[in-house]
Amino acid sequence: MSSKKASRQKAKGKRPQQILVFGESENDRKSLKELIVALRGDLVGKVQTRRDPLVLIKNARPEDVPERAKKIADVVDISRATQDIVCVFAHEDCDDLEPKHEEACRKIEQAMQQAGCPAHAVVPAWELEAWWFMWPDAVQAVRPKSWRAPDDYIGKDVGRLKDAKEELKKRVVPKDLKPDKRKSFQTYQESDSPAIAQAVREKGLARKPAAKSGSYTRFVASVDQCKVG
Repeated sequence: MSSKKASRQKAKGKRPQQILVFGESENDRKSLKELIVALRGDLVGKVQTRRDPLVLIKNARPEDVPERAKKIADVVDISRATQDIVCVFAHEDCDDLEPKHEEACRKIEQAMQQAGCPAHAVVPAWELEAWWFMWPDAVQAVRPKSWRAPDDYIGKDVGRLKDAKEELKKRVVPKDLKPDKRKSFQTYQESDSPAIAQAVREKGLARKPAAKSGSYTRFVASVDQCKVG
């Protein structure tokens, strides 16, 4: 090995290790970042989100998929100039019931592989909000004085929940809330999602879901595959 090549490899080894998260929205990206470090304490400080490009591969026409995957790969390549990128996550909501998420995951991961940028697909079913039903106490912790814990699906398969976001909005409303208070009641909004994920992390619940979700189980396995040193 030449001295120049050895020097380059040595320099590369000193570069900071990073995990990149791409997704549908900033709320989703921040939420996934929280869950990743909740699952892996050794990844604290190593996870970064990327605003652009959005992951728009799931429903893309076959002829559009390579270009969309390449846009993500190009952003990753830019980061690789200064950082050691050890893992990439690409998020899109499934908008369908499990196990349809597996089909979307395969499409995203195959596209990224072909673009020269292997990535882990994160495809919650129906939406990311379906996962929050696995931790009712973490949800309630965001607005403890007004929300009820959405514990309606403990022990059940939340991957079979249709329109999970709308369902969560309904389930945080106290059952005894008076009709005249319902119009002004501040229910769940997408911007609450990162705070819920943070509560999951702070309460140490990431590996203790109270309900089932195949898409979350897949996500946990993906996070566990990230190797840092």
